Amino acid sequence: MKGLAEETQMHEFTERVGISQAEIAKLHEKSFLNGVQRDSTRVRFRVQGKMMERLLAKNQVLMDVILRQAHLKTNTFYFPNLLMVTDNHGVILTINGDERSILQAANLNNIGIGSSLSLSSAGTNAVSAAIDLQRPVWISGEDHYLDTMHNWVTMCVPIQTADNQIMGYLVLTAFQYISAPFMYPCIKSIALLLEYELRKTELQSKTWFVEEMLEERLKAFKLTLREKEVATYWLLDYDYKQIGKVLGISENTVRVYVTKINRKLKVNSKASLILSVLGAI
Repeated sequence: MKGLAEETQMHEFTERVGISQAEIAKLHEKSFLNGVQRDSTRVRFRVQGKMMERLLAKNQVLMDVILRQAHLKTNTFYFPNLLMVTDNHGVILTINGDERSILQAANLNNIGIGSSLSLSSAGTNAVSAAIDLQRPVWISGEDHYLDTMHNWVTMCVPIQTADNQIMGYLVLTAFQYISAPFMYPCIKSIALLLEYELRKTELQSKTWFVEEMLEERLKAFKLTLREKEVATYWLLDYDYKQIGKVLGISENTVRVYVTKINRKLKVNSKASLILSVLGAI
């Protein structure tokens, strides 16, 4: 019974990250129609120069998050590998791995920063399949379209924003057979860290925007500089203790300031304060 349960779990896992032969056939057909040659030793498109600078600038938020992740700077796997991050179109933004694998990828496939792993550039591979299917994909061996990728085993996982938009893809390629159940947790954990950092950055950006807006609105009221500071954090839903910690004053002092602010704005609750500052009443 246990063997059956494990087999069922493996089947469900394979369904989630694997790719059927029917899907491979469709992707291969699209690769052919896009003019990709199976015996090509180079991916067709590689962004360089000013175009690459613009691409990196366009993906600045993702790049900033990547630079803060040690996992993407050092080779942490014991097998020959490439660990890459692409943009949402499959263009490589960062690449890491053991030295031999990086050189091999560059020499055999022209793969490096700026290389496109899209269907029209590199044919069927985990990245182009993940873009096409909009989900994690594991591909191995001859399911890759290019002959020079037939020794690849690759797992690709989308990197999503808070509103579930795909910002890029995290890709782990091994040059020996590594099973999907082993690769997926490794790469998914890194992707989740990236997504967490992206969402934190996104939240901070929104907070800065709201702070600036509140500061601008509070200029209309005759508040002292300290009262404006307290009002801003109070409206951002900080409690007395948190405001005191940020501003270096006691909780009781914060309470006194909030009372003064309410009196000056002629309100008696946070809700009415919010409405007053936002100009709704």
